[in-house]
Amino acid sequence: MRLINCQSLDFEEFVQDVPPYAVLSHTWGKDEVTLGDMSNRDKISERDGFRKIKDTCRVALEQGIRYAWVDTCCIDKTSSAELSEAINSMFAWYRQAAMCFVFLSDFTSFSRDTLADIVTSFDAREPPEEQQEVVYKDPPPLTSQEIAIRDKVNKSLGSCRWFSRGWTLQELIAPKRVTFYDRDWKCFGSKTELASVLAWVTGIDSSVLKGKPLDEILVGRRMSWASTRTTTRVEDMAYCLLGIFDINMPLLYGEGKKAFTRLQEEIIRSSHDLSIFAWKAEGTNLRRYRGLMASSPAEFKGCQRLIKPSFEWNNGGEYSITSRGLRTESLVRITREDSAELGSYFLSLNCVDARQTKLILAVSLRQYGPGLFARRKPWQRLTIFDLSVFSAAKLPQPQYICCKDNPELENIVMQSRVDAIQIGFSVDIFDKWDLDSITAFPQADWDLKNSILLTLQRPQLWGMWRIKMKERDEGINIVCVRSSGWLLYGIFTWDKVPPPLTRKGLLPSEVENILKRLPDRTSTSCSGYYHTIQDMHLDLGEAGVNIAATLLQVSSIEKDRHTQGQAGKKFIKRLFKRA
Repeated sequence: MRLINCQSLDFEEFVQDVPPYAVLSHTWGKDEVTLGDMSNRDKISERDGFRKIKDTCRVALEQGIRYAWVDTCCIDKTSSAELSEAINSMFAWYRQAAMCFVFLSDFTSFSRDTLADIVTSFDAREPPEEQQEVVYKDPPPLTSQEIAIRDKVNKSLGSCRWFSRGWTLQELIAPKRVTFYDRDWKCFGSKTELASVLAWVTGIDSSVLKGKPLDEILVGRRMSWASTRTTTRVEDMAYCLLGIFDINMPLLYGEGKKAFTRLQEEIIRSSHDLSIFAWKAEGTNLRRYRGLMASSPAEFKGCQRLIKPSFEWNNGGEYSITSRGLRTESLVRITREDSAELGSYFLSLNCVDARQTKLILAVSLRQYGPGLFARRKPWQRLTIFDLSVFSAAKLPQPQYICCKDNPELENIVMQSRVDAIQIGFSVDIFDKWDLDSITAFPQADWDLKNSILLTLQRPQLWGMWRIKMKERDEGINIVCVRSSGWLLYGIFTWDKVPPPLTRKGLLPSEVENILKRLPDRTSTSCSGYYHTIQDMHLDLGEAGVNIAATLLQVSSIEKDRHTQGQAGKKFIKRLFKRA
């Protein structure tokens, strides 16, 4: 570690037994001093960047600290290896500092009395520590005096450039002791003394500013702290967050937004915190389908109040990053309660908003291939009652949820349903909500919950849908095939499926030939019901986009009513013949 000797302004390097040192947190200007510049002090003596270094050393010596670290000149930025090591170590370096000086070059401190009034006003609004995450209560409305104080803080301290930069986030959180200085190097308070004010300005929990461990804060909530911050280089928006999530990874300047994707992948690998998927798309990025990963920290803006639920409702389901996406065997569930989302797949995020602790946050999913899912309506999050999450049906096979953003994903999801085949039922006599009562073949080609055979842009396909009747040990099989451009289908009871259809490895053309030879394949009867099947046009699109598909509608009627209906038809025919 390269440190500045505060008396001589010379550099000294330490590998072990690093002495106590102060660090400077600031925003870079146009006249900063680099490591190479420090070799010629006469030439840089009038530069603002050098005066900033001298003032840092002066204040450090006043507090009995003999060494200082300043990011502008203590890193050799011409060495990619040293730069990478420094960025990966920076959170630890700030954490281990004896003192951190925050220099606000665009701020003039309040008077002592004004500052005291501001701190008193904000402290009065802080909930007792033992109640901060137990029960959320809306605070009483602000008084006119409190509004005036907050306007004053927002226009002065809150508008400082330091609060909008990505790198200064970890520089505020990491050090144990932080003091703030205005443009004239006048100290106006410490992080602890100003905690309530800083929490209001930054959105960071005051408990964190007072030393609460970061691993007790959900990932999505930590991401929200960076949602309004920016960096000069796109990659730095990810690199400046490494310490916040205790992540180390190589730096690849030039990779652009891929850096933030890599950061999310590393967080997923190192934690079991699904709140990383709690973001919402904002602005103009309103595509109907996206991957699970956010495009930037800005999409976590609405996650400031995320907390853990009182009970873990996902049963500890495991997940992992693979080349096909996020792999899980138990986390994808099926909604039952909300009629607007009935039958939709969802991923429970195992977190809640502190204002609604009984509503588990989730994201809606859409199946688009064999066990493949994408995030649906990424501009919103679902809220599902905790007991409904616990009782929701799970899918039997492994699922892969697309993670990385892909501009073609929306088209891929839509195309998977073009000319798809959906099974519909006229009466509620089948166990549609019990996946144990449903068997589909080929299983991976079916959207099980919505009884849709996905085409996946294939000209030839076939499938079989087997479903059990409620409170009975009988059911029906529906076979459909598209081979030579035509759709053929048949309905059979479990015990009357044509034996050739039970052979393994059947091709669509073979299934078509089998169905063509059957004299009656559009009706059957079992358990006191007469079932018929017919096809009709169906639109599987949404949000104004039409997706042409076919509905195979199963109509079921009790045998007695069917017999009466047939007798009535015969009677009418006889009347016409007499006439």
